[in-house]
Amino acid sequence: MKIIRQLTDELQPGMVINQDIYNRNKVLLLAKGATLSDENIKTIKRLGYSVVSVQKSHGDEKAEFWTRFDEEKYAEFQKSYSDSQEEVTGLLKKLNEGDKVDINEVYQVPQTILNEARSPYNLFIYLSQVEQLDDHTYSHSINVSLICSAICQWLNIDPDTTKDIIVAGLLHDIGKSRIDQEILNKPEQLTPAEWEEMKKHTIYGYRILEEAEAPYNVRIGALFHHERMDGKGYPTGLPGKEIPLTAKIVAVADVYDAMTSKRTYRSRVCPFKVIDKLQGDFYTVLDTKILLTFLSRIAECYVGELVRLSDGRTGQVVVINRLQPSRPMVRTSAGIVNLFEETNIEIAEIVPAE
Repeated sequence: MKIIRQLTDELQPGMVINQDIYNRNKVLLLAKGATLSDENIKTIKRLGYSVVSVQKSHGDEKAEFWTRFDEEKYAEFQKSYSDSQEEVTGLLKKLNEGDKVDINEVYQVPQTILNEARSPYNLFIYLSQVEQLDDHTYSHSINVSLICSAICQWLNIDPDTTKDIIVAGLLHDIGKSRIDQEILNKPEQLTPAEWEEMKKHTIYGYRILEEAEAPYNVRIGALFHHERMDGKGYPTGLPGKEIPLTAKIVAVADVYDAMTSKRTYRSRVCPFKVIDKLQGDFYTVLDTKILLTFLSRIAECYVGELVRLSDGRTGQVVVINRLQPSRPMVRTSAGIVNLFEETNIEIAEIVPAE
């Protein structure tokens, strides 16, 4: 395969680019290896690119997949992630004993991990690969706080509010420490009475954080993160317009992590399957603006990733369909598979890094 520099005015549909294309906000729009369409070419010109690198194919040469996974940086992320369990354990213990919360001390736990991730673009790839902590409660709390950070960045939330929301994500389930362990860890379906007790973790969490003099945004994140836009949530059944922004963001992060994380009874679920589920079933449950932003942006984070399709083929995600982000274009050795059109095929899993 020969690589050449091509004037954007001379680009043609069907050409394969050999570089990443970013917008002015440094969001990846097209990954190296994407096959250009008329719309792609217009976008590249609109962004001000004058010359781009393209692949000059020699007949039926098979596609070569590239990787953006940095093993050294990932190892640093994994260590920081694992080390966080001890810190979170200590923080929760102090809060449960009635100590006052130091918002900066709590914030430092997820911020240290985020510093290793460096960007949401890396964060979601790392989270899809990371070895989760032995105790699911800690993994879930850390994951929710990290996902909250990405959502706040995508929504352009101001720094002070973002800090509160990240901390709210870390502490949103702190009230579960007051729930009987037999209920909390029960493998079977809860009885109606047990479920009513379980739902009280939101109230218990609010009280713990109130005693700790946590910021208002942190307290309401714990109290209202199970409220729903259709008014069918708990503990108060708030209608959507009355649910605070913090709780809406924590709710999206909470649901996404719960659906994608490994459980004792199942392995991880492919993010693209979860994106499809959220897009289809949660528009009346979670805040629409936050959810739409989250789904489109998180899908972009997987551009360039190797995936396995439901028909057994392996390919690379190259273009996200904004109308249906769970069904992107995937480049295989046989050519481009447009999952938006080929509805009988789906992404089965992200191929684990070796």
